[in-house]
Amino acid sequence: MQYDECIDGDLAISAYLQLSDEAVSDGGFCWDYSFRFENNSDAEITLLSKRLSVIDNTGHTTSVDYAGFKGQIPELVPGEDFEDDGYVTARSNAVLRGSCKVKIGNTVKDIELPVFSLIANDNQQVLN
Repeated sequence: MQYDECIDGDLAISAYLQLSDEAVSDGGFCWDYSFRFENNSDAEITLLSKRLSVIDNTGHTTSVDYAGFKGQIPELVPGEDFEDDGYVTARSNAVLRGSCKVKIGNTVKDIELPVFSLIANDNQQVLN
């Protein structure tokens, strides 16, 4: 399991990534991710959207934009947190990176999410 954390002013983001046991129909690999957003500010924080991108070792990028999180627009009062999870797939070594758009008080800004390496070794198979 990989873990990373970033703090952007008053918003702390913890991220976890783990190779999944789920089979992928195209012979690739699946990783489960989880993000935890913690409001450490004195203002309400609204999580508006996120963008996740998988960039493989050839430079090919697959990006997905999500309006909201889990079908909702979470509003976090000071001290509150929210967890979001999902999965990504890749057929070769890749990197998962992303960002989220948040509103803190009256200010909207983009915040980079932690970056993860997507590398799998299944039965001694090395992805190229």
